Order: sequence, then C-alpha cells, then structure tokens
Amino acid sequence: MAAVTIVFAALGFMSPASRGMLLTGMIILYLFLGIAAGYVSVRLWRTIKGTSEGWRLISWLSACFFPGIAFIILTALNFLLWGSKSTGAIPISLYFELLFLWFCISVPLTLIGGFMGTKAPQIEYPVRTNQIPREIPARKYPSWLLVLGAGTLPFGTLFIELFFILSSIWLGRFYYVFGFLLVVLLLLVIVCAEVSVVLTYMHLCVEDWRWWWKSFFASGSVALYVFLYSINYLVFDLQSLSGPVSAILYLGYSLLMAIAIMLSTGTIGFLMSFYFVHYLFSSVKID
Repeated sequence: MAAVTIVFAALGFMSPASRGMLLTGMIILYLFLGIAAGYVSVRLWRTIKGTSEGWRLISWLSACFFPGIAFIILTALNFLLWGSKSTGAIPISLYFELLFLWFCISVPLTLIGGFMGTKAPQIEYPVRTNQIPREIPARKYPSWLLVLGAGTLPFGTLFIELFFILSSIWLGRFYYVFGFLLVVLLLLVIVCAEVSVVLTYMHLCVEDWRWWWKSFFASGSVALYVFLYSINYLVFDLQSLSGPVSAILYLGYSLLMAIAIMLSTGTIGFLMSFYFVHYLFSSVKID
C-alpha cells in the first residue's frame, strides 16, 4: 500500500498541495489490497498447519488486527479531544463511514482472498521435519539482544527522511520529494530483508530452529527506534505544541505509525527469511 501510494505520488498523480489526497489514496488501496492480505495469510496458515481448517478465522484476524488497533487508538484520542472541547475531534458521521468501509468492503475482500488461498497449491517443505523439537544449545548472550540491535540498520536508512515527514505532518510544511522517498523505501525493504536473512542464518548456525518470530522482530524492531525518534522530535523540535493534550495526541499518532512500520517491515523480514530457509534446505542433498 505504501509503495503504490509513493509511486503514484512520485509520478505526480497525487499532489501534496491537495490536503487529504494522499490519505484518501492510502485508504482506498488498503481496502482493495485486503484480497492480497487474505490470500497470503491463509496460504501461510496452510503451510504451517498443513490444513485449510480455520481459514475464516485467519482471514478475519488479517482484516481486523491492524484496523482494530488503529480504531482503539483513534477512539481514545477522540475521547480526549471531546473532553477538551476541541474542534479537531473526528465527527461521529466519519466514524460510521470508516466502519462501513471496514466491514462492508475490507473484510469481504479479505475473506475472498482467504478463500483463494485455500484453493492455491500448498507450499511444500523441502525436507522432512522431526516431530520432537531439538534441544537448543546454551548461548553466551541472549538472542533478543541481536533482535533489538538489528533494527538500527534499517533505521539508519530512513531517519533523515523521517525528520522531513514529521515536519510535513506536524509543522504544516509541504513534502514534494516523493522520488527520493521512493528510493529510501526501496533501500529500507532491501536492508530489512538482508538483516532478517543474516540473523536467521546466525540462529541456524548455532542450531536454534526458532527463527520464525525472531526474523519478524529483527526487521520489525526498527519501529522501536522510529518511536524513540518521534519522542526526540517532540522534545527538541515541537516546542510549539500547547499543553499535554497536544503531546498525548502526537504520541498516540506516533505509536500508530510505529505499529504500522513494525507490521510492514516485520512481514518483509519474515517472508524473505522463509524463502531463504526454504531455498537453503532445498539445496541440501540427503541420501
């Protein structure tokens, strides 16, 4: 969704001078890309469990997980704005419109994608797996330390551009360099994939077979540094914010942005690690 939106903006189809056009385009793309989300999630579920049973629940979770988090955060912030009698609160009519788009367009499209995933061929493991988990040798340092440290590399590719994006959102400045932003996005995808693959390989070298969630959080941990940078931006660059309500509103939106970044970058890392492990073990010759 982000990649397609940035491509259209870089080609000039979405002007930043028209307030709301980018956000509207992202919402429309998110709705229709629910088909891809349902398809990929159900197909991975079939690969892990070996059966299509429970695909409806997986499709519902794919359609409701991130929108549900966003809805909770936005509702809490909206109650805060209503309590302070602010004119920036989201009207009730817009809430019903968003709920209509969510449950009448996004959820059905995700279920259609999930149904298509049940009909797609199952991804076969290249080797036979043991039913009894293998004992993992003791390590000198905890694996979560590597996972947290891995997020510094993807963050290094975007922290400069992040300053201009935050300035565009909170200081009212126009952002026009979408071509450069597209290059940064491509670099971020490449670095996230490389970091997760390298960390997965390091875990396999020490006989640690629990790489699934570690590959996700290795690249997804960049969201932690993005959120910390947002706090730094609040302290040193947003002195114009008036009162604690504005600060809480800023932190709420920053948290929502960090969660979205974690889910997207973590998915990139996991999918590349999955492909890497599949390719690695398919190359192993067992007599």
